[in-house]
Amino acid sequence: MTAPAANSSSLTSGSVTTAASLGIVALTIYLLVVGESILMPFVLAVFIAYLIAALGHRIERIKIKSWQPPSWLGLTLAIVIILLVIGIVVQIAAGNIRAVVVEAPRYQESLQALFGQGMDFAARLLRLDEPPTLATLAAGINLRAMVERFAGAFQSIAASTFQVVAYVMFLLLEMRSFDRKMKKMFPDAERERMVRGTLSAMGSKIETYVLIKTGISLLNGVLSYVILRLFDVDFAAFWALLVFVLNFIPYIGSPLAMLFPTVLALLQFNSFLTAAFVLASLVSVQTFVENVIEPQVTGKSLNLSPVVMILSLATWGAIWGITGMILSVPLMVIVMIVLAQFPKTRPIAVLMSAHGDVD
Repeated sequence: MTAPAANSSSLTSGSVTTAASLGIVALTIYLLVVGESILMPFVLAVFIAYLIAALGHRIERIKIKSWQPPSWLGLTLAIVIILLVIGIVVQIAAGNIRAVVVEAPRYQESLQALFGQGMDFAARLLRLDEPPTLATLAAGINLRAMVERFAGAFQSIAASTFQVVAYVMFLLLEMRSFDRKMKKMFPDAERERMVRGTLSAMGSKIETYVLIKTGISLLNGVLSYVILRLFDVDFAAFWALLVFVLNFIPYIGSPLAMLFPTVLALLQFNSFLTAAFVLASLVSVQTFVENVIEPQVTGKSLNLSPVVMILSLATWGAIWGITGMILSVPLMVIVMIVLAQFPKTRPIAVLMSAHGDVD
């Protein structure tokens, strides 16, 4: 007679655990939404801190005859390089976003003219007395509002630059006392060794991913800038920055990164042929980098399930907008790496992976 009671107790315990887990998830999402102004800069700072650490470790491996840079020099050079890059990005964003918004009405007129020409051509082709009224659709497209909305993500990131840099500095300073804190937290030497090994493995994988993905995105941005400059497309630096940022978004990032400068080229030159050449060149660069260079560098894909990628895009996009979509995949890769380090959460990491390999 005790078995039913035991089963009932087990079911009750399982229900409580499930309810508690759902409650924690709901509370976490609520805090992410409410605390966006604090948490989003902090997440960006963690991302940049890992990038600095990874770059510093790569600099330490440089050999000039028998001399190698000490760790403090590698970290210092990495900080200087990243701060310079951040400064350049902010300058490009601040200098071009306003110009793009100001020029948007001129492109709006070109868009309406192209719609009108297209409808006139359709009317002649179909032998209609009057062209279709689809041109009114072009008049209803507020190109300036679309540009301002999309540029808002850049402006919000640029506006919180000082806050992000401050977080990064404090995170790097915190590393100096980390060893002492570890010894206090884990007096048992064996336990401390296990924790250090786990953290080291996590840190190494995260650093590698952040460094490689940033490098690949940067290469895409630079090559796209060269192409846009060759075609004399307006705001080439801004579109190259957009390519760099959107390459962090899977599936939709690369197409969007190529679409925006192509549409601008069409409106700027009023030539479908020129726009087609711009698009073909950008597609060729993206294809070459993603299918030839990136596999050689990474050795494998992001190893995230496509379903997980789509869900993460939708979830982080709903929580933090475009910035959340940009950070979605790095965040999910980090979550998968962390979960894979612990036996109890490793099955979740396996489910999140593309092929079941999380080693």
